[in-house]
Amino acid sequence: MHSYLDWFEAVRFRWKLVALSTGVLALLALLYLALSPRTYTAQSSLLVDTQQANPISEGEGRPDSNATRQIMATQADLIRSPTVAGQAAVLAGLDKDPRYLAQWKEETGGRTPYGDWLTARLLASLAVAPGKDTNILVISAKAGDPTEAARLANGFAKASVASQYKLRTEPAKAYASWLEKRMVEARGQVAERQRTLSDFVRRTGLSTGEDLGSEGSQMADMAAQLASAEARAAGARQSTFSGAQSRGDVERSSTIQNIRQQVAEKNGRLAELQAVFGPDYPDVQRTRAEVTTLQSQLNKELSNASSAFSAAREAEAAAERQAAGASEARLRALTAQQRARLESKGVNVAQYTTLKNEFDAAQRNYNTLNERLSRMRLQSAVPLTEVQVLDSASRYLASSSPNPRTTLALALLLGAIMGALAAIILEYLNPRVRSWGGVERLLGVPVVGRLSLPKPGPAALSGGGHPPLLEARAG
Repeated sequence: MHSYLDWFEAVRFRWKLVALSTGVLALLALLYLALSPRTYTAQSSLLVDTQQANPISEGEGRPDSNATRQIMATQADLIRSPTVAGQAAVLAGLDKDPRYLAQWKEETGGRTPYGDWLTARLLASLAVAPGKDTNILVISAKAGDPTEAARLANGFAKASVASQYKLRTEPAKAYASWLEKRMVEARGQVAERQRTLSDFVRRTGLSTGEDLGSEGSQMADMAAQLASAEARAAGARQSTFSGAQSRGDVERSSTIQNIRQQVAEKNGRLAELQAVFGPDYPDVQRTRAEVTTLQSQLNKELSNASSAFSAAREAEAAAERQAAGASEARLRALTAQQRARLESKGVNVAQYTTLKNEFDAAQRNYNTLNERLSRMRLQSAVPLTEVQVLDSASRYLASSSPNPRTTLALALLLGAIMGALAAIILEYLNPRVRSWGGVERLLGVPVVGRLSLPKPGPAALSGGGHPPLLEARAG
């Protein structure tokens, strides 16, 4: 039974076989590197800036980390889409390349559309990978020529930006075209509403911004004046003059007061004369006759004055009743006119308000459409995208396949392994004892010494040199 040490000794003993196997595989690797076609990989990177401020959409919130990952995945899928591949072929100039046309004819015989074949061919050589914890997409393109690989990678990068710009601007252009048609309709509605409102104002005489506040205040003032006039007329109709009032006015007359003063003086004189001379004295009788005359005159004046004052008061009351009635009738008529005017104006104001609201609504609709149209026109004209070309691929590339270092390293390693396996197999088929341990395992007894013989040479053949050495070890 062999141990690992025996296998190692067998491989070391047959090192030439291992070296031969390694050399043969290294030679085959060199031959493979010399004969196999070269493949070049060009890389172009894109920056997906999801945090940039949008000057068109004010106050737009920034996406969170989950939304950013979704955006990155969406951009990667967009780059791998046939549409972007077709644009990349055009930008790289491969859609009219004679080599690709010849390969297309050779592979498909012209039965498959050239665009579909070229798109599938380019997508097969494309790889898109997002950077770790970054917003960078790395585009890798493989081709048999470094210049072609660089053109293809840069074409995909430019096509991605152009596609992103198209996806942003084309809907805006279509929406702007639709908004322009709506703007024409909205402008016509505004003109129609304004014309209707102007005709109504001109027909009714309403001033712009007029309401019922002033008319209501005038109506309240007239109602208050009418109530006051009605009370005054009622008072005038119910006013009467009694005899006491007439006598009071008569007593205040200066003529009546003079006559009463004369009567009083004569009565006093009469009382003095009667007390001195008696009732039959001529002066007493004369004075009594004067008193009687003055009393008669007083009564007459009282009657005349009372009649005059009563007539004057009646005339004054009649004039007051007439004036109060006329004022009441005038205010009643004015109040009725104001009420009718207020009711009519209320209907006009309500209709005016309705027409004004319709005009304002049409104007707001027009302004909103105009604002949206301006924003869509700006969005369709501003070259703003979330994707930008960060690095462009260079055409000065080293071949990515086959890799000389990796290929040679694998060939040497595989050759060494195959040589070692061949040595172990030969040793297994023809075992040899090559160490003390092998002798002990083979004979089952311990080794107590080792005899070293000199290598045959001229000295050994002539009998000279050192004698054989005997080496022993403790058992």
